Amino acid sequence: MTSDPVLLHARNPSPLTGRGNNTWLIDGALPTLIDAGVGAPDHLDAISEALGDRPLALVLVTHGHADHASGVPALRERWPRLDVFKWPQPGEQGSQPLSDGQTLGAGDGELIVLHTPGHAVDHVCFWNRQARHLFAGDMVVAGTTVMIPAGRGGNLREYLGSLRRLKALDAARIYPGHGPVIDRPSDIIDEYLAHRDLRERQILACLRDGLTDPDLMVDRIYAGLDEKLRQAARLTVEAHLEKLREEGRAS
Repeated sequence: MTSDPVLLHARNPSPLTGRGNNTWLIDGALPTLIDAGVGAPDHLDAISEALGDRPLALVLVTHGHADHASGVPALRERWPRLDVFKWPQPGEQGSQPLSDGQTLGAGDGELIVLHTPGHAVDHVCFWNRQARHLFAGDMVVAGTTVMIPAGRGGNLREYLGSLRRLKALDAARIYPGHGPVIDRPSDIIDEYLAHRDLRERQILACLRDGLTDPDLMVDRIYAGLDEKLRQAARLTVEAHLEKLREEGRAS
């Protein structure tokens, strides 16, 4: 690809999305947007301004969570000939299915599809092998961790496997779905793996002390947590408990 992708915020700020979701415009012969945002008019106008009088050709959705995918209808209304690609889910319609290892044209180059479940069953990343750039959706976010929604399509064991797959790429740069560009991907992935190992040890310590209620675990492990983030912390604890059960290390 001949130029860096352009960051266009989806205009949906919140405690969980930060300034708002990142969407990445890859310009060129095949103008491509990574993730769809939420359909905010200001977001669509920013895309139009960046493209001039040219239409958006492709949208590549990293996963089906609303902050990444719900903007598809608004994008299609603005650009009726738009092609949308997403990892298939039962009963879903309206997008072309992605497959692991598939190569897609984007901008003036190509992206390889990597299925990376864990945060969501249908999560994918897009890999520019030539530039060693990775569009990582919700796999990693600088300065914080990623929620693994146990019971809602999240699976910590699969997520850790996906992280290790991404580390093996030895990417030069990560363009995430939230937060700033990551220029030292291997370092942050190592930090993520170490953090999850620490959380697991903390949860095992709770179990050894007879503490089995996830809410009480949150009180101990996340002391002083903002109440707005409590549900995310509980889901993380539940994800660790699910992993331990899958491994036969907790009942």
